[in-house]
Amino acid sequence: MARQPRFGSSYFVKMMLSYCLVIVVGLGLVTVFTNSWVTNRLTEKESRVDREIVLQVRDYSDEKYRTIQNIFAQLYMPMNYYDNYSIMDYLNPRILKNLDREAKRKVISGYLLDVCNANSFIADIYIADYGDRELFFFSRIPGRDTSLEYDFFDRELPGGEVSNRIRIIPNHIPEYINKSSVNNFDVISYCIYLFDQNAIRFNKPLGYIVVNVRADHFREACRTADGLNGTLFVVDRDGITLFDSAGGETGKAFDGSRYGIGDPGEAESNGNWVINARTSDRTGYTFINVVSRDVIRSEAGSIRRSLYGILALCVALALAMSFLSARLFSRRINRLVQKMRRLDLGEFNVTADVKSHDEIGYLEQSFNSMITRLDKHIQTAYVYRLESKTAELKALQAQINPHFLFNTLESIRFNALEHQDPDTAKMIHLLGNLFRRSIQSSDLFAELRQEIDYAGSFMELQKLRYADAFEFETDVPPKLLGLGVPRFILQPLVENAIKHGQKGVSSGGIISVTAREEPEGTLRITVADNGRGMDEETVRQVLERLDQPEKEGEDHYRIGLSNVHQRIRILFGEPYGLTIESRPGSGTAVSILMPARRKEELETYVQSDHRG
Repeated sequence: MARQPRFGSSYFVKMMLSYCLVIVVGLGLVTVFTNSWVTNRLTEKESRVDREIVLQVRDYSDEKYRTIQNIFAQLYMPMNYYDNYSIMDYLNPRILKNLDREAKRKVISGYLLDVCNANSFIADIYIADYGDRELFFFSRIPGRDTSLEYDFFDRELPGGEVSNRIRIIPNHIPEYINKSSVNNFDVISYCIYLFDQNAIRFNKPLGYIVVNVRADHFREACRTADGLNGTLFVVDRDGITLFDSAGGETGKAFDGSRYGIGDPGEAESNGNWVINARTSDRTGYTFINVVSRDVIRSEAGSIRRSLYGILALCVALALAMSFLSARLFSRRINRLVQKMRRLDLGEFNVTADVKSHDEIGYLEQSFNSMITRLDKHIQTAYVYRLESKTAELKALQAQINPHFLFNTLESIRFNALEHQDPDTAKMIHLLGNLFRRSIQSSDLFAELRQEIDYAGSFMELQKLRYADAFEFETDVPPKLLGLGVPRFILQPLVENAIKHGQKGVSSGGIISVTAREEPEGTLRITVADNGRGMDEETVRQVLERLDQPEKEGEDHYRIGLSNVHQRIRILFGEPYGLTIESRPGSGTAVSILMPARRKEELETYVQSDHRG
């Protein structure tokens, strides 16, 4: 007898241990991988955001540089409101020789005013005219003016020999701004010499123009960038820090050693810093954003703490739900175990109450289905034994019916009276073999070779009776001879072929037995004759009667076919049984369909639940 499992020590405990193990292992893996994963993801995000910021600041700087280039280029462009003269025409004494200086001063000052008003990033702009030794200055800063002591005309622009290229002077406080005016912020100066546009050699400038931009104008681009972390540096070609968002290195030589940076143009991230660097092809400025990994780790730590809090809450909920679900499932399984114990004690009327459609509900449904099939199987086995015995008795009765005995004995008597030859002894011998095989074994199945031999003996006896009016042929592969078949299934079909298929035939008749193994493990045994055959309606009527109960006094031929068909259906179920093919004048073929298995396997097969 199966031992009843205890609630607290079997399924419930195992389920709870499994849940706890999964939760603890899962939490441990989350803890291990979250640290590196969150940090890596934040580092990637930070690097991506910083890269976008660096590109944004670089594009902003390039845009301002293009604006300054356009300002310088516009000096040489004729303008309608200046009588189609350019600003350089007003500075060139060869073009406007008799120009009134006041008019000249008004035009150039107006131009500088327009430039400043159109470009808010410009702090100051001035033009030094070598011809008239006059300075044209305008500033956006109220109260800002030039010093009268500064000589703008006897000094060369920094950056080497005279040329027509733009020079950039990094962060400085201009000396030429009056000390008593606003003069307390660094500027970056963009300056260029001005030449006669028809000049062949650029060595005698007409003057120069200087545009001063506040050194911290890069901060404007940073304000429009979301999420700037760390420090942003702008470094010129000579390694001077033009801009430092932290404000500590502006105007100094850039020192990247503390960030692990050698060449600013080749700066890369390292173990302590996330670095993004881009160099402008226009200005030569290098834009570098440096973020300490400690900042990222701190942010990751904040996220991890929040995540751990959520995980702790989830673990508590998971454990509570695990306890409740394990308790519920364990109770349901124990109820099912109780039903099985009652079944084990022989109570076949017990059923489980199916209240859900989950896995346990499926087990309960399967249990009820098993009980139903088991009861059906017991009933079927009982009925099967009765029906198989009845069928076997009828098969024996069919072989020893009075007509068969009378005809056989009459054949023996007439043969003995007329011929007095050994055929009589042979007929008696064959008849004895038939009876001996009929009562020799009580097994339900025989090998196919035995059934063929039995049918062959029957045919030999009938050939003597009908004076060799037909021949008996077999076509069975050797590998199929060992397969199992129900006893006494071929002789009724052979007898049917003699009585009905060969009726009226005095010679040339052929009765054949063939066997073939078809797909899906099906054995087809066919008994065919070349007799008169049947039409479709007759075949249909014969097939309809195969499944109907036998009646007393009914045609022995139909009883034989029905007996074989019903025995196969009882043993193997559908779709097995007999099939009939026939055409008038072309003979009849009766086929037996059954599982292709050996004798021992068939005995196990019919005891299984193969019929549903």
